[in-house]
Amino acid sequence: MVITMVEALKDVYSMDHSEAKDHSLETWVLNCGEGVVVVDAGMKPDAVDRITSELSSFGKGWDDVKLVLITHKHGDHVKNLPKVRELTGAPIKAHRLEAPLIEKAVGVKVEGLEDGEVLPFCGGIEVVWVPGHSEGNACYYMPKKSAMIAGDTIFGDAEGNLMAPPERYCLDVKQATKEISKLLDYDFDALLYTHGKDVMKDAKKRVLELVERTR
Repeated sequence: MVITMVEALKDVYSMDHSEAKDHSLETWVLNCGEGVVVVDAGMKPDAVDRITSELSSFGKGWDDVKLVLITHKHGDHVKNLPKVRELTGAPIKAHRLEAPLIEKAVGVKVEGLEDGEVLPFCGGIEVVWVPGHSEGNACYYMPKKSAMIAGDTIFGDAEGNLMAPPERYCLDVKQATKEISKLLDYDFDALLYTHGKDVMKDAKKRVLELVERTR
């Protein structure tokens, strides 16, 4: 199996599950002191196998996973949740508007989170509700890491050029584009997102440029 995980920041691992290895489908593993957090579960079974291998690369296993966070309901983020739940027994959480939609899609219990809620992992992970791509689309802000995990709130390419999520994937593309500006309320240097190369420096400036370009 090709190793596809990169330690993007200390104890923050970005995993590329795309067939082309062009950063077009990422999930994340956070090696927090309180336990491992998995953010998004991927779509195909080999994503679970890949996460298994990568957890072992830093001395962890599925038993060490204490929380699974989901950015939104789309299949490339949630289809593996039944298997991940079986392997971890860990709570699965998403924004409260998204939780019942994910439950309906994959048949596992998903706990609802509130906008602004802070989870006690890695120095605090804040829920940032950014609707439009889906009803309860959420980002996860890690101030101690100066990082924003944005899921599908922002799209990009293999070079890290940022864009709003495409209309064909959005519940309301106008809202999805407008609400990106909410990220500017937070201080972050790194932007980790699902479809495109992560931005590891001056990310907030890059998001501001995107907001100004799409007004």
